[in-house]
Amino acid sequence: MNPGKFYIGLSGFSYPSWRGEDRFYPQDIGPSKFMGYYTTRYCALEMDGTFYKNPTENAVSEWIKKTSELFKFSFKMHQRVTHLARLKPESLESVKFMLGRLLPLAKVDRLGPLLIQLPPNFKRNDDRLGSFLAELPRNFGGVEGGSAEFKAQYAIEFRNDTWNDPAVEDMLREQAIGWVAADTDDTAAQRRDTGPCAYARLRKSEYSETALSEWAQYFRGLSEGGKDVFVYCKHEDDGSPWVWADFLLKCGL
Repeated sequence: MNPGKFYIGLSGFSYPSWRGEDRFYPQDIGPSKFMGYYTTRYCALEMDGTFYKNPTENAVSEWIKKTSELFKFSFKMHQRVTHLARLKPESLESVKFMLGRLLPLAKVDRLGPLLIQLPPNFKRNDDRLGSFLAELPRNFGGVEGGSAEFKAQYAIEFRNDTWNDPAVEDMLREQAIGWVAADTDDTAAQRRDTGPCAYARLRKSEYSETALSEWAQYFRGLSEGGKDVFVYCKHEDDGSPWVWADFLLKCGL
């Protein structure tokens, strides 16, 4: 079995507070060049802004121009799917619309797993989740101009403890959906291996080198099992999550 690849990056890239002395972006790099600089450091990027607004066709075109064929994007699913329709059948039209906007990225193999982040007050509902996953598009065949050869992958972040159950884990595994290992100051990550790729979000306020080394060991184990591993770091906009990402890369990821 061939080992999976590592995709280490940050959640978001266009924060003004990340620019300046001892920050991520040098002072002489303007916002229009942030993406280009980012790609010299990392090969993956999680885009949180799509929770509020789907990307424009022009934005998608620019992202393709500014990244290499080895780069991957992960996008947070629009709030109409997770927070407004809350995975009800009507949410699927919003999923399909988003896939339509992301199709150009899929065609050039720049699309990583899509993040489905549920709200904290969304308690366990197996019927709702099961129905949603059963109808979730797994390729771009139903998108105008698309094809079934272009696959769509997903990972779900549960933010209510009621979901943390082996039966839910089995459901995701049966549907080939990833369980996001979301690590925060309030909640330790659930390390449940359910999807064809692994997805982790390291979002505590601080990480020691010991803690990051342990995470790196965990990620290596997933890779050795043949899974691609996506890891995105961030706490607050004025934090320095690139320090953690750089350390993980130094660990050989």
